[in-house]
Amino acid sequence: LVYRKNAMVNWDPIDMTVLANEQVIDGKGWRSNVEVERRELTQWFFNISSMSGELLDALDHLEKWPAKVRLMQENWIGKSRGLEMTFPLSTPQDGCDGITVYTTRPDTLVGASFLGLASNHPLAQSLAAQNPALEAFCAECKKMDTTEAAMEKAEKKGFDTGITVQNPLGGAPLPVWVANFVMMDYGTGAIFACPAHDQRDLD
Repeated sequence: LVYRKNAMVNWDPIDMTVLANEQVIDGKGWRSNVEVERRELTQWFFNISSMSGELLDALDHLEKWPAKVRLMQENWIGKSRGLEMTFPLSTPQDGCDGITVYTTRPDTLVGASFLGLASNHPLAQSLAAQNPALEAFCAECKKMDTTEAAMEKAEKKGFDTGITVQNPLGGAPLPVWVANFVMMDYGTGAIFACPAHDQRDLD
C-alpha cells in the first residue's frame, strides 16, 4: 500500500519544510516568500498505480460530485497506458548504453526528432558533472515552479548535450537534450519529441 523512494520536492529553506506545488507561487514559498529549492529527499508514497483501475471505476458512482472535482480526481490518479522503449546511445556514456523512454504514442516514433532528459535524470547529472555549462542549466531547472499551470506558461528551454541516440526504427541519429519541461517523476524522466500532437514539442 505504501513505499519509500527518493523524489524531487519543493523545499522552503526558511520554513524548512516540503511544499505542495500549489504552495509555490511564482517560484516562492506561499508563506515565507523566499525562492523555493528543488531537492531530492526520501519520501513515503501511496501505491496508487496498483489501485488506479478500481479508483477510476469508483468515480463513475459519485454522481453527486461536481464534474470538475471528478476530473481533478481522475487526473490525480493519473492512470496512463503506454510502453517503454530504449534508444541505443551512439557512444556509451559512463556505463550507460541506452536511454529508456515511456510514451503513450508509440505510433509517432517514426517522426522522432530528439530525445529530452529531465535535468535530474541520472545521465543528465553524469554529463553535468563533466560540463559546467550543463551543470548551470540543470541548477536553473531546479529553481523552476513545477505546478502544471506554471509549466504550461514557462519558456521551453533545452541544452544540447552533444550526444546522440539511434532511433529503434532506424534513420539518422537523434540529438539528446536536457529540457526544462521533462519531469523525472513522470515515466522514466526521458521523452522522445515528435513535432506534432504535443504543444511542448512544437515550442
